[in-house]
Amino acid sequence: MGQRRAYSELNMSDRVDYYNGISYEPVLSLDGGPPELKALQAVCKQMIDVPYCSGTVQLNPSNSLVFYRKGNVSSFIDFAHPTEKRLMALAGACSPASFGRNSENILDEKYRRAGQLETKDFSAQFSLHDSGVLKTAVESLLKVEGSVANVRAELYKLNVYGPGSFFKAHVDTPRSDTMFASLVVVLPTPHSGGSLLFRHRNTEYIFDSAAAVSSSSPKTPYAAFAAFFSDVEHEVTEVTSGHRVSLTYNLYNTAPVDTKVANISPTSTGVTTWDDSQKVNALKEALTSLLRVPTFLPDGGLLAFSLAYDYPFKQNSTQLSDIKRHLKSTDTLLVRACDELGLAASLKALYWTANVEEFSDVFCFLDDFGDTDINELEEGFFNNLCDRNKGAIVGYDTLAPQQDIGRYASDERKPGTRPNSDYFPDGTEILPVVWATALDSKNAFQKVYIAYGNEAELDFAYGRVCLVIRVCPAVDRI
Repeated sequence: MGQRRAYSELNMSDRVDYYNGISYEPVLSLDGGPPELKALQAVCKQMIDVPYCSGTVQLNPSNSLVFYRKGNVSSFIDFAHPTEKRLMALAGACSPASFGRNSENILDEKYRRAGQLETKDFSAQFSLHDSGVLKTAVESLLKVEGSVANVRAELYKLNVYGPGSFFKAHVDTPRSDTMFASLVVVLPTPHSGGSLLFRHRNTEYIFDSAAAVSSSSPKTPYAAFAAFFSDVEHEVTEVTSGHRVSLTYNLYNTAPVDTKVANISPTSTGVTTWDDSQKVNALKEALTSLLRVPTFLPDGGLLAFSLAYDYPFKQNSTQLSDIKRHLKSTDTLLVRACDELGLAASLKALYWTANVEEFSDVFCFLDDFGDTDINELEEGFFNNLCDRNKGAIVGYDTLAPQQDIGRYASDERKPGTRPNSDYFPDGTEILPVVWATALDSKNAFQKVYIAYGNEAELDFAYGRVCLVIRVCPAVDRI
């Protein structure tokens, strides 16, 4: 039911990047370094997992009914044998589905065409817990056995997509800094089209829900489900016939997860993946080999990883320690490998810029999301961050290409060399940094994750978090 393809050539014009529309490309290189670094980079690349899980679940007489109302008129539909008349009545009870654009809820059928019922207007017999769907989905996404005990599923809406309905590419609105995923249950109805497309890290995945429910019959009706992380861009393709009816749930963390890795692969995705314990062991072996190389960061420094997923945060209250307890998928495995090796690994909020005094191979690592003034981005960016945030570390990419790094590059400093300490407050720690995975995004004080979402809500935004290992000098580690 799942397909995977590169999408680097797709038109992404509906997406926006940061709040001011400015995005500087860093001078970051994964070239150079010892062979052991290349081996670690290869392991990290192989670890990239699909950003969703999917499957089917059989309905029965105790969970196939949906009750709904329109005004004072109540009705129901049995999805074990839904008739066209009943489906048309359900569609008629729906109101047009809106979406969020900046701070407004918008009705625009050029972007989204579908019907919706709010939870106050319907009740579904189907249970994520009793069906086992929630357990399968959560453990597949989080890679942690027993993690379902620390997750709350909140029924969000019922949607009906009739012929010609669709929802263009968007990222779901983070409704809380503990929301980590969405789960969609597509009920068994005859329809074509309406596939879910997921896009993450230059790859597109296709979940054909129509094909998934096509094996249903009145005796054995099957619903399809797909769970995916909230920061993953997705869309619903146009329904060409029939009615696609779905229940959408928001998934929230309710407590830290501290249990063993679950050896569960996403179901029915059509993508072959490693066993999770194999991934952790491969990471440990690669890290151990690299840190035994005496020429790798000989005087110590930072080994940095750009995590695979973004995490919702509230700038004035969310702490990185909270995020570390609720990491997603392969990010969980990376942290676990470091913990099992006893490495001094921590999550950092990453900031970088390119302006008059700073260079784009220089980064600022903070223990939490930066306390600074957005109006001061144009001048004294790093100085401002380091001055306001205790424990800030300035890192410079030791493998940066030896070339001009931009219009403000200094003839006195070449990329990959230590920046002048005069640019930073007294006592600022300045360390060399080597990147094990490519940096493809930067943290922002207020990131507009997309112009259109499923609801308008600006209180939360996605930020970029990275994992940093503090590497001691070679003489102390070999």
